[in-house]
Amino acid sequence: MIKRTISFSLIIILFLLVYQFLFTIVKDNHYVKYTIENGDIFNIDEKYTKDDSKDYYLIKVSSDDKNFVFKLNNVFNKQKNIVKDVVVIEKGEYYCIGLDLVGDDNYSFPECEKDGITYSYNSVKDIIDFDEYIKKTKGKDYDRYNTESIKKNELGLIVNRSYIDDNEVVIVYGYKQMDLLYSNYSRTFSFSTMDNYKNTYGTLVGKYYMVPKITSLPTFSTYIRYDVVDGIKKEIELQTSVSKQSYINGVNDNKLYLFDRSSKIQFEIDPYSESVKEIGNTDNEGITYVNGKKESISVYDLEKMDVFFENKKDDYTSLDGEYITSNNYYAIYKKNDSYYKVYKEFQDSPILMFKQSDVKNIKVRYDNVYFIKDNGIYKYNEYGIFGLVFRNEFIYNYDNIYDIYLK
Repeated sequence: MIKRTISFSLIIILFLLVYQFLFTIVKDNHYVKYTIENGDIFNIDEKYTKDDSKDYYLIKVSSDDKNFVFKLNNVFNKQKNIVKDVVVIEKGEYYCIGLDLVGDDNYSFPECEKDGITYSYNSVKDIIDFDEYIKKTKGKDYDRYNTESIKKNELGLIVNRSYIDDNEVVIVYGYKQMDLLYSNYSRTFSFSTMDNYKNTYGTLVGKYYMVPKITSLPTFSTYIRYDVVDGIKKEIELQTSVSKQSYINGVNDNKLYLFDRSSKIQFEIDPYSESVKEIGNTDNEGITYVNGKKESISVYDLEKMDVFFENKKDDYTSLDGEYITSNNYYAIYKKNDSYYKVYKEFQDSPILMFKQSDVKNIKVRYDNVYFIKDNGIYKYNEYGIFGLVFRNEFIYNYDNIYDIYLK
């Protein structure tokens, strides 16, 4: 009887452990609040989210009137209460903190506060010596990003090869061809027999760069689909000629939308299924996307003015500055040549990323921010700002001149 009871108890315990393990594997979010005291009192808001195949933590730390927000990739097996301690670093008027996280010697990048403004590590690293602390972050790229890069001539470009990550593809428009730069090699593919100064119809759709095959003007009838990961080039026929009066409405759900004013036809081009649909014409309304929501629109409205899909600007109605762009979980806005990041979940706690004047063509890819300044394409990440590619042409021609794909 006792043995039977013990065996049954062991089965129940095993069942509960398996259930807990499976629940941890499939759960896609949690939200917990807790407090850490180490002389100061820190209130922690911890949110774990799985979104678009990426999972991460947002940690808000509050102490008195100071607020800090940290975004951390999930290397914690979806655990709760991942902050073990808060490390305080003070330098003059700057009050800085870093997070001591679960695991051995695992720390976040630091953030600082001064006069009600929260500063990223990058924005104060030239003022405050964080070298010893930063080495604790286990940043595998610390040495690479703190060593002067060797610039090389490649495909008519000046390339800082060591600043291009293994998962990063830099795509540059080149009049007749597209140049693709990887961490240790390059590719190029042609799309035209003549020079085209502006990249009017090319765009990235998922892992495919889509650009018309141009052999004559003023029309085209074929899109080239180039796989930026595998380097495979294919052609997708539109079944009809598209005039130079056309323009791209935008990309949604890995589909490209193109409107031709001459024929008053809106096309939906799906590079994944290699299909083309005529979804709007004089008999049927076309579509647009406003803040991610699909809406009907007359082709005559599409004809009167350029109608572009709007992003999720309405998710950030209280920004104290000029909205620039956003991704699934944060937005960038500008105020007096200062660029701030604000997380959708914690909009009362913006973070100053960097100060730059005359910045153009900003793109956000996960945690990285890319932009053109003067003759270079630059990347901002948690280590700082780094020049990737240089060409004097960028000074004059910068609209849709580059794109970034992260594998």
